[in-house]
Amino acid sequence: MNTTVVIDNLQCEEGQQFIGRFLETLEGISNVSVDLLSKTVSFNFSSHNAIEGARIKLIEIGYPITHDPSIIKNQE
Repeated sequence: MNTTVVIDNLQCEEGQQFIGRFLETLEGISNVSVDLLSKTVSFNFSSHNAIEGARIKLIEIGYPITHDPSIIKNQE
């Protein structure tokens, strides 16, 4: 499954690269793409637990998803 989330405090290329590298290390997360202009992060996830884990880890590193995961912009 694929999703795109918004991270409002994504503001620089360093943050863009950090989030991309960080999410790729999480179990169940793959094909991470970070768009600095739209402040979006797209990625594949293998389960609800994987996306919930990513949400929690993003909070821990200071890049929380802007909205509740139930308000994800695009989910296939």
